[in-house]
Formats: sequence, C-alpha cells, structure tokens
Amino acid sequence: MFKSFLCLIALAVAFNCFPSSATNKDYEYQLTRAQYFLRSDPEQALNILGSIEDVTKLTDEQQISYYVLKMRLSLILNKLDDVEPNIEQLFVHDGQPEFVNRLVSILSGTGIWLRKLDYLDAAQHTFSCALKHASKSSQRISLLISSAIVARYQHQFELAKALYKEAADIAKRRDDQRGLATIENNLGAISLDQKDFAKANEHFRNALAGFQVVHNHSGHINSGINLLLTFVLQEQYLNYQRLYSRIAQLSDEYPDDSKKAYLLWVNTAYYHRQGVSPDLMTKKKLMEAFEQLAGVQLQRLIDKHLARPMGIELVLAPPAEAKALTNKPWFDKVARCNW
Repeated sequence: MFKSFLCLIALAVAFNCFPSSATNKDYEYQLTRAQYFLRSDPEQALNILGSIEDVTKLTDEQQISYYVLKMRLSLILNKLDDVEPNIEQLFVHDGQPEFVNRLVSILSGTGIWLRKLDYLDAAQHTFSCALKHASKSSQRISLLISSAIVARYQHQFELAKALYKEAADIAKRRDDQRGLATIENNLGAISLDQKDFAKANEHFRNALAGFQVVHNHSGHINSGINLLLTFVLQEQYLNYQRLYSRIAQLSDEYPDDSKKAYLLWVNTAYYHRQGVSPDLMTKKKLMEAFEQLAGVQLQRLIDKHLARPMGIELVLAPPAEAKALTNKPWFDKVARCNW
C-alpha cells in the first residue's frame, strides 16, 4: 500500500499535478523564448515577457535581460512611451558586472529611442559612448549605422555616407546581408533628402532584395513602402501597382501601426496623382495616421513629399535643435561614459 502511494506521488510530480512556484530555470526559458521571437514575432515575444508576473524574483542578470528585451521590443513595435521606464530600470543595475556585459546593447537601444524622439545630440553622444565599448564587429556595424542616421537627420550627409561606408566594409567581410540591406535602405533615405529620386529608387530596390533574402519582415515592409514612395514621386505607376499588394499584405499582418500609417499616406498620394483627391473622411484618417508615425523625422518626410502636394497642412514638432535632454539622472551616467 505504501509503495503504491509513493508511486502515485512520483507520477503526480512527473506530470506536474502539484502546483509549484516558478524557478530561475523557468524564467530563463521564458527569456530565451522571448529572444527567439524578438524579430519574427515581436508581439508574441512581448506576451511571453508579460507572463513573468514578478520581475523582482529574477536574478540580477535575468532582470537585465528582461528589461533589455522589453526596451528592444518597444522600439521594434514603435511603442516609444514604453521605452524609458525600461531604461530607468536598467540603470538601477549600473555598475554591476551583468550591466557592463550588456552595456553596448543598452546604450544602443537608448540611443535609438533618443533619436526617434529627436534628441539628436544626446543620441549621437550615446552611440559614440557605445562605440568606445564595442568589441564585436556586429556591434560596430549596428552602431555605425545608428550614428549615420543621426548625422543624416542633422543634415551632415557626407559624414553619414562615410559612416555607412565604414559599416558596409565590415558587413561585407562578415557577409552580413541584413546589415547591408539596412545600409542600402538608409542610403536611399539620404537620396530622398537630396531629391535624387532615381538613386533613392536604386537603393530601396537593393534593400528590398536584401531583406527578402534574410526574411526580415520589418525591413522588407520599410524598404517596400520607401520604394513605393519613389514610384509615386517618379510617376512609375505600373511599378507601383505591381508592388503595392504584396507590401500592403505584409503590413496588414505585421503589428506596427506606424508602417500602416506610412503606407496609407503613400497610397493616398498615389491616388491623388491619378486625379482622385482625398475626401473629408480620408483626410481625417490621414490626420489620425500622422499621429501614429514613428518619430518626427518620418512625419517631416510625409509633410514634405506627400502632404504639401495634396494641399494638406500638418502641425510639425519644433526643429531638432530646440530639443535638449534635462533632468534625467540615467543620462548623466551616459554623458560621463565611465564604465
């Protein structure tokens, strides 16, 4: 009888019949799963992190991984209001070995967030600090690209191109197709700024092909919409019709309202070029979509190339030079860059 009882207990344990609290191994598994879905399914990754109810039960290293993942996912999904709380939590661990081990990733995400909010000087300083501590080629590629984007926003186009060339040289040696596709897409953005639409078209085509090869959905959609924009600006309407359906389908399936908003503006401009002016309902949708665009730089691009030709007046954020970062204890540490 006693042996039978022991057997029943063993079976219950084996099949998890008894409730038990989560262990560090369980948390590690969830963090690993979230990392796995980071790019392919960011919403799923965010849901996985949401299943961790009490972050304080994680080890210091796991907490840092948790907040780094949440910061990166918020950036990928353009949930910009959700980013800073994660940055603040990360800097609580400042000085710990686990923090220093993840320093480059932390600074990279922080810089991207600052750039998206138009704190350009602060963003450039953050990327420069990260580059001082970057030991891997992959890190240098990412940081050089990020630094080049800021240089472009500051209209330092030659500096931006030089940074992209440096990043591309490393990416070619590593056969980093995703990095090369990102560089092509961003060079296209510079050509747009300089109104060289044919060159922009060439860069965006190369970017689209590269993102397709590496199955990067976010990059595929971004470069696709950018290419659609050049088709509109160059009045290449047949090319637009061939590409639009595929990009629209991908955008519908991808959880990013900014991409959907950008595509709505581009497609409305396409119909405007066909002689179909937006009615009041469409204009209302466009104004709502404008608020969903990720970052003031994309808003300015929309205003310049799409809104003005359609006679739509938009309210833009003040120039980047007017923005300064103040009263942020965590940024004081970044400014010192003393790790």
